[in-house]
Amino acid sequence: MALNDIIFKKTHGGIGRPAANEDVISGLILDVPGLQPLESSLTEHFDTVTIEDGYALIARIKYPEQLTDFGITATKLGKDKTSLSDEEVACNAIVYHVSEFFRINPEGVLYLMLNTDTKIANGSYLRALQTYAGGNIRQAGMLVKKIDATYISSLQTTATELETEHTPLSVICTYNGENSTRDEGESGVEMISLSFFESEEGNLISKGNCNVSLLIAADLDNELLTNLGSYGHYGCIGAALGAISKAQVHESIAWVEKFPLSLKAPGFISGDLVKDVPMNKLNAINDNRYIFVRTFPGDANNYFNDSFTLDEPTSDYAYIEAVRTIDKACRGVRQLMLPYLGSPLYVDSDTGKLSPTTAAFLETTAGRALESMERAGELSGYKVEIDREQNVLATSQLEVVIKKVGVGVMRRVNIKIGYTTKL
Repeated sequence: MALNDIIFKKTHGGIGRPAANEDVISGLILDVPGLQPLESSLTEHFDTVTIEDGYALIARIKYPEQLTDFGITATKLGKDKTSLSDEEVACNAIVYHVSEFFRINPEGVLYLMLNTDTKIANGSYLRALQTYAGGNIRQAGMLVKKIDATYISSLQTTATELETEHTPLSVICTYNGENSTRDEGESGVEMISLSFFESEEGNLISKGNCNVSLLIAADLDNELLTNLGSYGHYGCIGAALGAISKAQVHESIAWVEKFPLSLKAPGFISGDLVKDVPMNKLNAINDNRYIFVRTFPGDANNYFNDSFTLDEPTSDYAYIEAVRTIDKACRGVRQLMLPYLGSPLYVDSDTGKLSPTTAAFLETTAGRALESMERAGELSGYKVEIDREQNVLATSQLEVVIKKVGVGVMRRVNIKIGYTTKL
């Protein structure tokens, strides 16, 4: 027995450093059926929520070390450990993605949902997570076994419903690169072909899918793949969600200076390393609006290629930052205008139309949210207009027009360079 002593164990994140705003609040849904054997022990730390004919576990995570307190720890293969159980690789996946979220954004706030059922988490799980968080989640990540156009559409339907309920969010999802169409019992592992992502079949772009993005980037580090087992060829959803939460709402996660990823072996969920994929293929996959990881010659780090949503390229909401910016504006304006819902609307006694004083007051009130965003650099400018000619006595409705000028993203730089005889 050791000598009597007072022992200290240093932990991380217990201070709970407050974030500057609620833009960092995130949700992460992981399909981890291998976790079922540990389920009963987790209910001490996780809340159980009923979803459709099943349930899921949810907890608010302040720092990654908290998972250890919950009984979720990483197990690595080594000379004393020659194989991993289903629950061990499930725990490894949870620890990995949660740790990656906080590595990218140490000041993030994460609501973690674990789906231990064999069915794929869908929009109902997303809704349950947002409800649990009081509607405060701004972006959510989903790691599920399989994704197709129907699944994407269903997520967008849920996101649209949440928007009408004043709790909008952006969703980034990823799935398993191992071909799930293989029959049970079939030997070997068959991967999705990289060519699928550049094909017409792999084009999941659809008008209105502005709240959903699809991630196919993965870290293919050999040790990591070994310890993640069956969860190895999913996208790096923790890192992607961390980058989105770290970004100010107007910022693209493809910003090279601000969002280096430092993946050890950047690749695709198909098992292909980025360094082995020719540029013409990368461009084709980029055209299908997938989010993946790229590198630059002369730069040892790696970065996201862009911040696509699955909406059409011509849409105002073709990028995550455009959606997050307008969602923040809507939340802010609603918060400031809500106290005046049901209040008197004074009219000019001579014209019977809206009083200029009342209109000016409400314009200023709505504009305060946009003014703070402009000061933060999230908008280039804004204008709030209320038509004084409205007949509010007859309609009891107030029409407000808000115009905002966004912030651009430098996606391509064209530089002319050459010799001249004189300057």
